[in-house]
Amino acid sequence: MPAARRPGGTGTTVEELRDAAALRELIPDWESLAAEAAEPSPFYEHWTLLPALEAYGGDDFRCYAVWDSGTLIGLFPMRLQRRFHGLPVRVLNCWRHRNMMLCAAPLVRAKSVGKCIAALLQAAPAPVMEIDWIGAGDAIFGALAETASTAAMPWVVTDAYTRALLAREHDPRTRFNSNMKNNLRRWQARLETFGRVTPVRLAPGDDIGAWTDEFFKLEASGWKGRAGTAVACRPEDRRFVTEVFAEAFRRGRLHITGLNLDGRPLTRHCMLQAGEGGFCFKIAYDETYEKCSPGILGEVENVRQFLEHAGPRWVDSNTARENTSYRRAWKDQRTVQRVAVGVRGLGRAAVAALPLMRYAGQALRSLKARVGLRRRDTDSAAPAQSPAGQPLRQAAQRMPVS
Repeated sequence: MPAARRPGGTGTTVEELRDAAALRELIPDWESLAAEAAEPSPFYEHWTLLPALEAYGGDDFRCYAVWDSGTLIGLFPMRLQRRFHGLPVRVLNCWRHRNMMLCAAPLVRAKSVGKCIAALLQAAPAPVMEIDWIGAGDAIFGALAETASTAAMPWVVTDAYTRALLAREHDPRTRFNSNMKNNLRRWQARLETFGRVTPVRLAPGDDIGAWTDEFFKLEASGWKGRAGTAVACRPEDRRFVTEVFAEAFRRGRLHITGLNLDGRPLTRHCMLQAGEGGFCFKIAYDETYEKCSPGILGEVENVRQFLEHAGPRWVDSNTARENTSYRRAWKDQRTVQRVAVGVRGLGRAAVAALPLMRYAGQALRSLKARVGLRRRDTDSAAPAQSPAGQPLRQAAQRMPVS
């Protein structure tokens, strides 16, 4: 492990880092920060972020380390962009890649959330800072809102949605309706006509390489393989996921559950644990048996194993708003939101004006729709015209009668 590099002196400082070599020097402090983070964020820990930078990094990457008298209290992997919601104003927002989905909360030490956010806003090199997909009721959102308001910086929730959550305190199976229960029995019976169905679970001492290869083959056998988006289709994706699986397994933070059909992989659900929570990472199922709904059967099996084994207190589905597949088997939800703060200059004006611009845009679209509807009504009420431009009734009166 590299030696820790800590800035000297007292007080709060913000350091900008742009390459993996500089970040590797922070690993000991980074580990401590992740263990005491206000919000768990496994994709911003060093054993996931450093491989991701190697696979997907770009010139727009900026990472801001916030120190308080030699203690690392925040780490913000960001990207610098030239436009903010269509406006020509530079903005810093969370750096993401295609294999972390929408888990993007920065790492902030729980005891220093307010101090960390205040220091970052004060030192931000762009007029606008936008933090992606933080929990609506979590400490980072509260600190952003309070700090920005105290400093007279305009802030706004630029997007928000709810996604499925699996909570240990609430067994979702007790809330399945009769139709769901009947379907599950029917799908299970139909599947068992093809062979013996058995549950599987990754255990300490297993061959993680074999589990990884099994998942790659299962995922690539379906539509993702045909579309070229399966992990196995791209060498950088395969390298990243292989490394993350191996390190998460070594740390006891990789959970894989699923079903086998006659000893062959049928479904797999892969999750990364962080703190008291977990985040869905990868799922796959054999589409050969699609009429048996193996994806839903596999997810109900995942719920059973989650509730019957020790592990995280909750699991975030980590999906986009349009993905509603988890809601059939999970019955709790979590609201996440994107928050923008106007730090200075044009950024303050842009953030303050954004709600009005959105309202004006919606009003204009509504007006266009009403005008278009009226125009269609007027056109349908007008007399039909002949090719010569005269009413068809007059044209018909001039036609000879046979």
